[in-house]
Amino acid sequence: MIAVMGILMDSYRSLKAQKLFKTVLVLSLLVIVGYASFGFNEDGLSLFFGAVQIENDYFKAGTPLATTLYMGIFSAFIVSLWLGWVATVLALISTSSIYPQFLSQGSVELVMSKPIRRTTMFIAKYVGGLLFVILQVGLFCLGAFLVVGWRVGEWNPSIFLAVPLVTIFFSYLFCINTLVGVATRSTLVALLFTLLFWFMTFGVRTADDVLHTFQFQAEGMVATAEQHLESDQAQLASFRQELTVLEDSGSESGREYYQAQVLRMEASVAATETQLQNRRDALDQLKPWATALSVIRWPLPETQRTIGLLQRWVDQGRSVTMNDILSGRFMEEEEERWDGGDARADDGDGARERRQSRREQRRAAESRMMDREENISPAAIIGWSLVFELVILVLAWWVFVRRDY
Repeated sequence: MIAVMGILMDSYRSLKAQKLFKTVLVLSLLVIVGYASFGFNEDGLSLFFGAVQIENDYFKAGTPLATTLYMGIFSAFIVSLWLGWVATVLALISTSSIYPQFLSQGSVELVMSKPIRRTTMFIAKYVGGLLFVILQVGLFCLGAFLVVGWRVGEWNPSIFLAVPLVTIFFSYLFCINTLVGVATRSTLVALLFTLLFWFMTFGVRTADDVLHTFQFQAEGMVATAEQHLESDQAQLASFRQELTVLEDSGSESGREYYQAQVLRMEASVAATETQLQNRRDALDQLKPWATALSVIRWPLPETQRTIGLLQRWVDQGRSVTMNDILSGRFMEEEEERWDGGDARADDGDGARERRQSRREQRRAAESRMMDREENISPAAIIGWSLVFELVILVLAWWVFVRRDY
């Protein structure tokens, strides 16, 4: 145990001695100060500690929307962009040298001379690398906790969930860094390979989300076209029935009208059938690609979904979520009232119906995407990603313990 603590303390001192460690701390402090400069008052939003005022009836001090927005900025933007991207890249630069330097001639022999197993050395070095993230994120969350309490009066301990989530997220990348570092003993190769792997997972995840969004939209459009076709066919059958009754009775009154209506509806049905077939063809082309990307994504670690759990947990119990604010859903009732009145005199019922139809299709696609994400449990997101990490670490450990020193 003493030897293990010695390795951990050595890793901590090595990371702390790097200028990059202090640089990240300073940058994190600047981010917190920028976050604190944003607040609310009785008129709306206040920026740069009151230097800029933005009047807004929705976001005022003490309103639920203001609290949701302030917490959402932390979880959806600061954690995702700063901790999830910039600070992670800086942490990878700092930690990429841990194993290559340890395996360099002279360093590893000194540790090997002590009565400690290679497996213990390997694990202790890995945990030591994670200390960088734990310390940085812990201090950052402490500052955010104090700022949120000061600005909106909500002392929300869920902010500190960012510490384990960001650390776990970083470990998905650090295991790749460890494997390549142990195999090549090169800091630069380990860093570059890890960044390439990260960008690959980002590309696969983004393409999967985009294609599934298109798929859900296409399915909604197919369903809408099917409803229109069913309605047109019902009207056509009704006009044909009326025309048949007139022909059987020998009456000429109204026959031309129903003949014209039958011709019009036949053309409408034919056009709707063509439109429906085109949408079905487009949907059939999307489905194989969406399925293939889901299969490719399945074994990869869920980096963004892991960090996204913070937003999910922060929004729990809120009547309005950050997604409602970002999508503008919280203002849709106002829009519907506007559309229902004399919003634009030159808009007829058809234009209003088309806007309503597009709005409903957008809502349906967004709702299905949200349901798709929320139906994946946190245990599944983190569990499968940790299985991936365990496999990579076992490979790195096997290379480490079998190497001749």
